[in-house]
Amino acid sequence: MAAADNESPATAPGRGPGENGPGDAIALRPVRKVTADGVAETQDALAVERWLRLILNGREIAALMASPGYEDELGAGFALTQGLVKHRGELLSVSLRRDDDGRPAVRIVVPIELSLALADRASAQASCGGVVHADDELPVIEGEGPVVAAEGLRGMARAMTAGQTIYRRTGGTHGAGLFTVSGELVVLREDVGRHNAADKAVGHCLLAGIDLKDKALVVTGRVSRDIAAKAVRAGVPILASMSAPTDAGIEVAVRGGLTVIGFLRGRRMNICSHPCRIDFGA
Repeated sequence: MAAADNESPATAPGRGPGENGPGDAIALRPVRKVTADGVAETQDALAVERWLRLILNGREIAALMASPGYEDELGAGFALTQGLVKHRGELLSVSLRRDDDGRPAVRIVVPIELSLALADRASAQASCGGVVHADDELPVIEGEGPVVAAEGLRGMARAMTAGQTIYRRTGGTHGAGLFTVSGELVVLREDVGRHNAADKAVGHCLLAGIDLKDKALVVTGRVSRDIAAKAVRAGVPILASMSAPTDAGIEVAVRGGLTVIGFLRGRRMNICSHPCRIDFGA
């Protein structure tokens, strides 16, 4: 199985040096640790979270709390999974800049006619990377393929556990990984926000020109309505979670043609929608 692309930056139009990388995602803070053996003064590794503004053609569209690093991927993925763009060609540039007060902002540029259309229908409020949209805005993933082996999904879960280096040190991040249906890890991203982690993984592929129509997205957090909608808008046909789905998440998956697997842990899994894409063998 190939290693995750956690170190090599994706190419983003308008990106400056060092703006797309793992960042300083871990901070050490003094703590008083209490165990069965007593109390000790020590330092604990904590996941870092920072405000990040997303600006589309000069207009702020979201303010997120996110882990530092891969900000251009987050902006690109957000644009795709929120339906602001439909393909790479509509994304003219994505760049990380600093406001006058030093806070980071990702500036996304799309064609002006697209920006005007988005402004006409924009009435959403971002929260942890999720934006509420009307149900009729969701596309539908067509076809019964691709097909992934159940054992391949279990291998993806193992790769997710092994690859989450920030979580292993802090316990404070979510993970999202995109895999080929044969089980090869394409990219894995971690973030304090589960929406952000998914957007970073999707954004990596969007900027690198990697097709998502034959990929599986594996996440550590729950499959809520907005996470399922993100997968549908990105065109990812298979979404597996090491946690639980919600009823609204499954409703979106059923309507959107998305295969959802919940509780992907060890030998178990729950196939919640469109099971035709899962092969259990003879």
